[in-house]
Amino acid sequence: MKQRKILWSTLITGLIALVISSCSDKMYVNRAITWAENGERLDTALKSVEQATELEETKNWPKTYYAKGYVHQKIYESEKSEFKDLAERPLFKAFENYQKAYDMDKEDKFKGSIDAAMFKLHTYFIREGVNSFKGNKYEDAFKNFKYALKVSDMPIFKNRVDTAIMFNAGIAAQNMKNWEEAAKYYEMSAKHDYGGARTYILMKNAYFQTGDTTKAVESLKEGFNKYPGNKNMIASLINHYLLNTDHPEEALDFIKEAKKQHPDNAQYYSAEAQIYDKMGKVEKAKESYKAALERDPNLFMALYNLGVLYFNEGVDIVGKANQTKDDAEYKKLRDRANAKFKQAIPYMEKAHEAKPQETSVLSTLKTLYYRLRTEDEKYIDKYKEINAKLKQLNEGSGNQQQGESQQGGSGQQNQ
Repeated sequence: MKQRKILWSTLITGLIALVISSCSDKMYVNRAITWAENGERLDTALKSVEQATELEETKNWPKTYYAKGYVHQKIYESEKSEFKDLAERPLFKAFENYQKAYDMDKEDKFKGSIDAAMFKLHTYFIREGVNSFKGNKYEDAFKNFKYALKVSDMPIFKNRVDTAIMFNAGIAAQNMKNWEEAAKYYEMSAKHDYGGARTYILMKNAYFQTGDTTKAVESLKEGFNKYPGNKNMIASLINHYLLNTDHPEEALDFIKEAKKQHPDNAQYYSAEAQIYDKMGKVEKAKESYKAALERDPNLFMALYNLGVLYFNEGVDIVGKANQTKDDAEYKKLRDRANAKFKQAIPYMEKAHEAKPQETSVLSTLKTLYYRLRTEDEKYIDKYKEINAKLKQLNEGSGNQQQGESQQGGSGQQNQ
């Protein structure tokens, strides 16, 4: 009997010790939650919950990580100075621990509380992202936007799509010059039709910066198919084929579609002319420039480039004239050249009216008037007038290179 009593006593003592040990381990978690709820002793609460993650009884308990997330959330929310530096990036740690608890909680004991917390975290991440962006802290802005999207992926949001946050994450990444991430978030935005044609142009730029030319061009084409009437989109496509490839003719199909959408848009005809010019189809280029000017008589690019086409034709004929030894043939070629120069003048003069400070136009007019000075005395007076303007401009600008502001024009003057 005595031995049996000793046995029972030992067993009961062991059970009591086990219960006390279990309660003691979970007490770290429960106390941490209580202190966090009151917004006090957050330093002790943090130490307590950190201890719980090491203990055998609580290290695999979902409530431990719910508590850890909750404590970090309260540290972020606290306005008390003594708690501000308790944890680095407490908002991010709050989310990470809530998410871990959510995944561990197979019995759904804490998911309701975590769901409620997620709504707050979503607002916090967006607020922090916007404030960081305004302060030019783009790396912080990007990370906060990225976590806002992670929060919105939680089941409680029911596949909510934060398109504006996706786009802003791309903008922040672009400002960081993290082109891979920028392209990724622009592509996500484009899939949800956010930002229109601008998103595709930004995505194209990002892919170009990564060196992925194929993806960049695919972005342009996809954007054009969605927004064929967008001026920036067609301009990006044209510039790509004119400046970055040896096949400018590939842009003609896109321009054709753009003209269908907006038949009165002079820019499309002017762009078409630039491509024909680069392809060496001068007559077709002239036709398209003239079609552009029918729609917009003051379109500088069409005026200037059309004038250059006639000017270059005249210069080429002068070259042939200088090679002949036959006087009659020389005069015939000279007259043909002067006829081309006279055709160029009205377009160049109109281009000068559109952009009076454009030195490339003034230089061309100066050459034209000089070549025709023997044809009519009026060209001598015009030559003097233009020459004076050109000198004045060059002196005022420190003799900058002529024509440096003329970008995108297809016409190049022959010397």
